Amino acid sequence: MHDKRQLRQEIKQLKRALTPAERESLSQRICAAVESLPGFDRVSHLMLYHALPDEVDTQWLLSRWSETKQLYLPVVNGDDIVVARYGRGPVRQGAYGIWEPADATAIDPSQLEWIVVPGVAFDRAMNRLGRGKGYYDRLLQQISARKIGICYGLQLLDEIPAEPHDIKMDLIVTENNIIYKDNELWH
Repeated sequence: MHDKRQLRQEIKQLKRALTPAERESLSQRICAAVESLPGFDRVSHLMLYHALPDEVDTQWLLSRWSETKQLYLPVVNGDDIVVARYGRGPVRQGAYGIWEPADATAIDPSQLEWIVVPGVAFDRAMNRLGRGKGYYDRLLQQISARKIGICYGLQLLDEIPAEPHDIKMDLIVTENNIIYKDNELWH
C-alpha cells in the first residue's frame, strides 16, 4: 500500500488528465446520483461544499436546492471547520481559496442531517483520504449526520491508508457506483 503523501500525488496526476468538460459531466452525474439517494427528498439540513478546481463540483446541487433545503458550507476557522448557512447571498474566497458565505455565521453542526464530503481518495471500506490537515475529521467527529463521500471513479480505490482517528463515510458516490457501508440500504 502507498503512503498518504505518495497517494495524494498519484491521484492529483490522474485528476489533471480530466478535461474541464469531463469534470463537469462527471460532477453532474455524481450530483444526480446524490439526488437519487433514498431519503434525499426528506433531508432538510444538508451540508455541501464549494469545490476546489480538482474536486467534484457541487454547484449544481447548490443551485437546485438553495430555495427548498437549508444548505450549509464549511468555513475554515483557524484549525477547524465551522458550519455556515448558505443562501443566495454574496460569497467570498476564504482560506485556501475556498468560496464561503460572506456573512459566515457559524451554526450548531448537530442540525445537519447529511454532509457531502470531498476527498482525495476513498476506498471500499468507507475510508477517506483528505488533504492532510484533518479539518473534516475534526468536524465529522462532532456530528451524527450521514456522511456521504463523493469522488470521481478514479479516486475510489480498493484500499487506502487509514488511521484510527480517520472518520469513515456512511456512503460513497461516484459517477458509476453507490457504495453503502455494510451494504446497508437507506430508507
